[in-house]
Amino acid sequence: MRKFIIFILLLGFHNLVFAETVTLKSGKIIEGKILEKNDQYIKIDVAGSPIYYERKYISSIDESDASVLKDAKFYFKEALRLASESKLNEAESALKKGLEINSSDYNLQELSRMINNLKAGSINEKYAHYLFSGSHYLINNRYDEAIKEFQAGLSINPNDPDLYYYLGIAYFSLDKHQEAIDYFKKVLTIQPNNDEVYYYVGISQYFLGQYQEAISNLEKSVELNPNDAESYSILGMSNYALGRLSEAKEALVKARDLFKNKGDYLKSADIDDFLNKIS
Repeated sequence: MRKFIIFILLLGFHNLVFAETVTLKSGKIIEGKILEKNDQYIKIDVAGSPIYYERKYISSIDESDASVLKDAKFYFKEALRLASESKLNEAESALKKGLEINSSDYNLQELSRMINNLKAGSINEKYAHYLFSGSHYLINNRYDEAIKEFQAGLSINPNDPDLYYYLGIAYFSLDKHQEAIDYFKKVLTIQPNNDEVYYYVGISQYFLGQYQEAISNLEKSVELNPNDAESYSILGMSNYALGRLSEAKEALVKARDLFKNKGDYLKSADIDDFLNKIS
């Protein structure tokens, strides 16, 4: 189940991206938008797919002075800010611009749907304010403020799984993993087949050293979503922490292959390096 904002939180929000040409040492030329770069690798959007290239294979990067481009995520963030200020018409204008760039963007579609429902009177106005404000704080890394808004929202709608989910994310982002687990488990009482939440419970337990508990929840996550590379990777590391080498390798090989299949070659290579070290 996809929640609007979570992908921005975990993959990193970039409101400015550069149009660039990357030339590999092999002579291959890649054109696209640089999403992320450091001294080890770059991540470039090629035809809508993020692909990693290690710096050691890159000959040159040609930045275009022409432009700093605003992407769909920029307009989502702007629309969410405006919605949190109850400027709904302006928020809709920002959403329209974002959807012109990417008409299938889930975050833009979901926020647009919520604003339409609010205008139609099918969503409580105070609840919507707390949800928009909390989400705005959340994507700007203002976690304590986000928590206050989401908790206020619970006073209006105490059975809302979205609020429990976002509270879990906020506490997870603060490294308060037990508090995160408590809220994520509240989501599971309402949505018992939410694979994403099982992942977050599992990874939180992993960080707390609760490896067996993590394994149980991560196994549930991959049962519900067999293509979840992240769950397989933490499942492998949890087994490794308990000395279960065979189970660890099996899960890590699965994670490696899934990352590779979706073009995340850097993570795939990192897992391969680790597998070579423990073999």
